Order: sequence, then structure tokens, then C-alpha cells
Amino acid sequence: MERDEAWQRVFQRMPVEETLARDGIFRVSADQLKAFGGREPRLMAKIDTLAERPAILAEKALALFPVRNGHYVLFPDPAQKSFFRFPAEVTPPVRRFQSQADLNRYDTFPRGQDASESQALDFAYLAGLLPAFCGDAAMRMTLRGRLFSGSFAFPTPLDGPPVDVSRVQIEVDAGYEGEDAVYLIEAKRGRREDFHIRQLWYPYLHWSALTRKRVIPIFFTYSNDQYFLSEFAFGGGFGDLRVVRNHAYCLEEPRADVDFNAMLAGAQPGPEPEGVFPQANDLDKVVDVVRAAGNSEVTKAGIGESFGFDERQGDYYANAACYLGLLRRQGGSFQCTSAGGAFNALRSRADRTRGLLACMLSVPSLRASLKLLMERGFRAEKIATGELADVIRAHTGLGASTPGRRASTVRAWLGWIMRNVRVPPG
Repeated sequence: MERDEAWQRVFQRMPVEETLARDGIFRVSADQLKAFGGREPRLMAKIDTLAERPAILAEKALALFPVRNGHYVLFPDPAQKSFFRFPAEVTPPVRRFQSQADLNRYDTFPRGQDASESQALDFAYLAGLLPAFCGDAAMRMTLRGRLFSGSFAFPTPLDGPPVDVSRVQIEVDAGYEGEDAVYLIEAKRGRREDFHIRQLWYPYLHWSALTRKRVIPIFFTYSNDQYFLSEFAFGGGFGDLRVVRNHAYCLEEPRADVDFNAMLAGAQPGPEPEGVFPQANDLDKVVDVVRAAGNSEVTKAGIGESFGFDERQGDYYANAACYLGLLRRQGGSFQCTSAGGAFNALRSRADRTRGLLACMLSVPSLRASLKLLMERGFRAEKIATGELADVIRAHTGLGASTPGRRASTVRAWLGWIMRNVRVPPG
């Protein structure tokens, strides 16, 4: 990967490790990154998730933070407190939110279409979802976009030297102000397993020095027409933040009514696809990738950048969509098939759920897995991993330990089905 190689060159050509051992901190400029790394500094320094860390920074357990425009610091962070990781137990169930506005009146409301981060925030505000989550009907948008911060400082781990920050570029995807509070929102496409705390921390530190009102940082993600919001609170130490509360919403009924027997009879399986068997566990993210490809061709690097993971995972998600017949690979990029175009034209989440089921039922290995789910009374936990591996082995010809590893994706997809459909009675 180009960024990994660029950072390797920086470590080879600059006294990074010697300086860290002596001073506990290493300062580097954008000009030095470009001169010694041979790559654009903004691309080298864009690290929003754990998966995006350059290999040598992960290996050396180092954190990277901007301190001034065009200047950065590296320091040891062995506990990875530079990143907040969402525990699985804080994932809330998705519930329907009744919009306070008649969204059908708005022709520009992109229901069923891909939306940018700012559009998703605007629609959530229009529907009254954001004011309801914040408990502040008087909140109004007052901030959006990039600005330069004031001056502030923060401690580093391991009792290292404090870091002084001044006039560094920060970005607020949306900021709202009410009578008693300022709400700062970081928005992302697709669910996130983790994020770099800088994205919430720097705006929080900046605005906390400028207002007497409470400053409330909120992490917002949207995926397949679902909105996930987490309110955070910062403490005084490095990486000291916690989730105060989180909720997940959908502006329509989140579960689809499905007649499994009718769909099973109506969907005729073709041959098992020739591509790589899926190894992408989040079906909502597969939907997001297909919708992104509806606007233009996408690449694995572009997918990774949009959704906060590396190129390899970007390839996994695009290949999963290919296996379902929704995308096709064209050279180094992916584009929608005719089935993918029809899928993107579906305007409701429930229709997309049924559309995904139809795709799965047309693939012999996935069809057999769904029939197994039906036989077990729609209780995915009653299906052993070995059974799913045997199904994959029988239909794909994959051998050795590969079917067992791919069974985890099939299990995740069955779990997605159970969360997104109404289970038939009995």
C-alpha cells in the first residue's frame, strides 16, 4: 500500500525512533512528510479509523495528531486510546421514528437513494430526529465545514509531554445551538467499529473555550436508511471519553414482511457464481456500496476511504455485491449490473430487504443456508458453523479451512435477515 511505503521511508530517513526514545514526542511537518515520504501529506495523515493506520505506526504503537496547520506530532500510545472502539453491547436495536414532517411533500428528499453525509444530517433534522435525540426542539444549525481552531493543550499517555495545539484545521459536519447547549456532530457513511478521537475532541476543545453552554459531541452514522447516534462525554485524561447514550432510528418500518415459502418457490437458483465467496459480514454496508456505485463507478480504494476501512476490505464488500449479482468488476473498478440498477431504484428499506433475499435465494449456497434457517424454525443459533461450512463446501468446491472461515459471513447474513424481517409465526 502506497501510504505504508511512504511512512516506511519517513522512518528510514528521519530520526523518528531516536527522538521518541529521548523526548517522548516527534514533530514532523507536512513538507518533511512530502520530501521524505514522497506522497501528499494529507493522504499520509488521514487516519480516521484503526484500519487506516499505516503499518509502521500500528507496529510501533504510535499516535499521530495535527498541532498546527501543516505540522504534526507522533507519540507512543500503546493502549490505542487515540481511537474509540464501539463495544458490541452498546449497539442499539433500530426503532421507527415517526417523522414530524410529511417527507412525501419534498421531491428532493432522496428516499431510497444514496445520500451524502450532509444530506443525511439535513434529512434527520428535517424529520425532527436530531432534535428528538438531543431533547432540544429549539436547536438550530449554526456551524458546518472547516475552520481553524483556537489554542488548547492536551496530555499524552505514559506521562509524556503535553501537546499544544494552535490554528489547526478542524471540521464540523454539522453544529447546532440551543438555549443551553451546543451540539457538534461528526457524520459518517456506513457503520463504524471505531474512530479517531480527534474528530470529536478537537471541535469539543475549541468550542468549549468559546461558549459557556454545554458542548455535546455526537457521533452520527447512517447505513441503508438507518440513523445511528451516540452522545459522548469527555474526561480530563488522554482518550478519556465514554458513550452517554445511543439510539438507532429508521424513518420507516425497519422490518419487512416476507413470505419465505413464496419467495423460495419464486426464485430459481442459477449456477454458483464464479467470483470470490463473500467475506463481508455487514449486509447494510453491502447495500451502501451498491448505492454508491449507482452514482458512478467505485474502486476498492474509494470504498475503503468512504467507509473507513482499508482497500482489502473495500474489495471484500464490492466482491460480495458481485456475488449477489448487483455489481460487476470492470478492470480496476466496480459498476452496477442491471440487477444492481433495479435494486437501487427500490425506494423503501423493506423492498431492499426483500430484494437482497431474492438475490440470496438465486445463489445455490446461500439458498441452501436460508433453507437450513427455515428448517430450524428461524433460529440461527441452532445452526452449527460446521453445517454452514459443509453447505459452502458442497456448492463451491472450496476446501481445507476456507469454508469454515466463510461460514462466519453466512452466519452474519442470516442474523441480518432475522433482524430485518418479521419471523413467520410458528
